[in-house]
Amino acid sequence: MRCVLAIVAGVVTQLLHIDAANFGDLASVMGIALGVLFYLFSIVLVRYVFHYGEAELRGKNRYITLGGGTFIVVWIMVTVLFHTLGL
Repeated sequence: MRCVLAIVAGVVTQLLHIDAANFGDLASVMGIALGVLFYLFSIVLVRYVFHYGEAELRGKNRYITLGGGTFIVVWIMVTVLFHTLGL
């Protein structure tokens, strides 16, 4: 699920044209903020929509950290790919 949300976040970043040409120095901050918002959305999904708890995830607060690395790597890769392709 977080992998799919990372792809969506990367695509949305490109669709909103968040780059240095449009936003200048704030482009990096806005891009990171968008990624953080999507990650927070995934936390809400896991915790309150899918109702995963400590027993299912095998640990306290695992709904926050589980899949975080995958999210970051995929989000950056998709953002860079679409920015490079200019889509």
